[in-house]
Amino acid sequence: MPLPYLRVIALLVAVGSQAVGARQPLPVPELSLEAYPPEARRAIEPAYREAVANPEDAGAVGRLAMTLHAWEQWDRAAAAYARAAALAPKTFDWPYLAAVVAARTKRSAEAVPWLETALTLRPDYLPARLKLAEALLETAQREKSARHFEALAREPEAAAPAEYGLGRVAAEDGRTEAAVAHYRRACSLFPEFGAAHYALAMAYRDLDRRDEARGELELHHKYGTRWPGLDDPLLAGVHALKVDSRSQAQRGLELAKAGRLEEAVQAHEAALAANPELVQAHANLISLYGRLKEWQKAEAHYRAIVDAGRESDEAHYNYGVLLGLQKRYAEAAEAYRKAIEVNPQRASAHNNLGQLLEQDGRVDEALDAYQRAVREAPTFRLARFNLGRMFIGSRRFDEAIAALSKLTTPVDAETPQYLFALATAYVHAGQREVGLEWATKAKQLAESHGQTALAAAIERELAGLR
Repeated sequence: MPLPYLRVIALLVAVGSQAVGARQPLPVPELSLEAYPPEARRAIEPAYREAVANPEDAGAVGRLAMTLHAWEQWDRAAAAYARAAALAPKTFDWPYLAAVVAARTKRSAEAVPWLETALTLRPDYLPARLKLAEALLETAQREKSARHFEALAREPEAAAPAEYGLGRVAAEDGRTEAAVAHYRRACSLFPEFGAAHYALAMAYRDLDRRDEARGELELHHKYGTRWPGLDDPLLAGVHALKVDSRSQAQRGLELAKAGRLEEAVQAHEAALAANPELVQAHANLISLYGRLKEWQKAEAHYRAIVDAGRESDEAHYNYGVLLGLQKRYAEAAEAYRKAIEVNPQRASAHNNLGQLLEQDGRVDEALDAYQRAVREAPTFRLARFNLGRMFIGSRRFDEAIAALSKLTTPVDAETPQYLFALATAYVHAGQREVGLEWATKAKQLAESHGQTALAAAIERELAGLR
């Protein structure tokens, strides 16, 4: 909750002086517990009362700081961490976590001395080393930052974000070719590194390499905010202190991304136990139980949303996928239509509906569904591929080529099938030599990704064309 303006200013000045070396402990921050929402108050109050009762106990004050940090009470967390660090100057946890809060609130100049202090106590803690390199870069200390990133690039766990950091240093120095090399290494080490793909796209644009820039932007859209994980037990301990329903659901999503489906289900069910009206948790559980083939439980969560009179395009979409897995195709199509009714811009629902219409022989309707999917999400590769296939099937080869030509980048495991379809369109359009060229590229790429069946199919087609 916001402090009155003057108290905030005074608190930040005090925290800043603490960070740069003052050792007079700040007081335990005063809290107005009645101002907090019930879930936050239940978590913060016991830690606050313990710290007030034991203001000279660094552990008690540090636990309060961590709890405030978990609930995103940044200024009060910063003040409590500063007091804990002053009370226990040989404990790594407090200066490190103080730096995390400073960086999170865009106060990198405060983060640097906290991190330098922390690393004198525990020089091998990789997350602290990486955060120091990042904070130095944010404060325009590029040479020092680069030295830290270079050392981190030799650590396998930290190599991807370190290469990304070196790319940023090079870009800010105007060394665009060097930046490209670092960003490419970062993406090679962690192919789903959304920020690195975006930075690489911008570097390619600066070099006027437009096609490569477009491919990297598509990968950025695909992977979004995904970032290479670096094990950080201390920060994980902070996050574990926030156990409200939305945090539980978010934790469940992270577990699902890691393939830990049973644990993801448990986290979502815990979220619903705390807040039965959390629609997103119900919607996620339709998908999770579907992946576990527990059809009845998935159905129950869909019905919970419908019976409550709530509308969720994601719930309808996930239910459509669930029905499709059970081969209940007509019902699945109806679920996708409901998702589109709630959210006409949901490209995935248009695409999946198109597949069902195509399967049912309703070619014109399927073509329209694919076109709408591509219109709503131009970078949705599967929808564009489906559209290209439909154009080929309808003997509209020039339109197929136009659609499929946009799938030549980015290059990944999905690309061989797209190139093969493009080759097919060129051959049928009478451009045999161009088609052969694309088919050869598709075969080589399929082989490089270990897609032996696809490579063999392409080779058979090539043999017939030579």
